[in-house]
Amino acid sequence: MSQPGQTKSKELKITSKQVFTPEALKDDRRKVKLLYIIKTLNGASEKALTIGLYELKQKGLDLGYQFNVIGNNVFSPMLKEDVTALLYVGYLENDPQSKKLKLTSNGQEFLDGQQIEDDFKNTLAQLISDIKMKVNAIDEENRLKSRRR
Repeated sequence: MSQPGQTKSKELKITSKQVFTPEALKDDRRKVKLLYIIKTLNGASEKALTIGLYELKQKGLDLGYQFNVIGNNVFSPMLKEDVTALLYVGYLENDPQSKKLKLTSNGQEFLDGQQIEDDFKNTLAQLISDIKMKVNAIDEENRLKSRRR
């Protein structure tokens, strides 16, 4: 119980975030590769993308993301931050209908101007069909669940 004369206050929590600019992303190979993967998948929900990247890491293609697994849920704060940065600079968009992350025309233009290592592309090409099936299944399941609501 509060005493008469006392006032309740809320604490303000300030966190600093790095400012993202398109120029800064040119040097960030992980984000460039992430864009390339999203393009290769032809879009994916954040949940499906997280699981897909986790599967790729298990198969030997590691982009450097740390994953946490609790039960059947896989998540990565680092990936969330990278997706947020790419959304912020306008290279990704969240399609309101399909709920999938997709490259924007600016994102496609940026990606076209980037050099991506051939060994990364080749390794991804070998592994992508398994991942694509899983990602599409997760997105389809989410689409059906949202339809029922």
